[in-house]
Amino acid sequence: MTPPDFLIPSPLHLLKDPVLEKSGIEFYLKRDDLIHAEISGNKWRKLKYNLIKAEELGFKKLLTFGGAYSNHIYATAAAGHYFGFDTLGIIRGNELDSRANLTLRFASEMGMEFIFTERNDYRSKEWFYEIFSGILYHSGRWK
Repeated sequence: MTPPDFLIPSPLHLLKDPVLEKSGIEFYLKRDDLIHAEISGNKWRKLKYNLIKAEELGFKKLLTFGGAYSNHIYATAAAGHYFGFDTLGIIRGNELDSRANLTLRFASEMGMEFIFTERNDYRSKEWFYEIFSGILYHSGRWK
């Protein structure tokens, strides 16, 4: 489940510091930020297992929640694009649209669809689960 432009495992970089060297200490930094330009670090580590499970279960679409500037929305949209999943982002802030900022524009360009919701509704996600687990899943639109 790793496309060719991913750098897995992420590299270790030896940091040079006179104080550490004097004490005989080698200090390495694991550069997870270099895993991928759009799905790096902890975002890749969190998404990877969900992508594997979704593929195993035959799901074709991913649904996620986030704010308008969310790195998670950005990374999920990219992951969906690169791994062949449709994506839907439930975005906090019904005053927004897909051109509101660079994050949402990028996610839109990667194919993510959006539902913009009022902030109070976003906080109580129960009604989203009812809608998506019932209507969309059973209709076959979101499996």
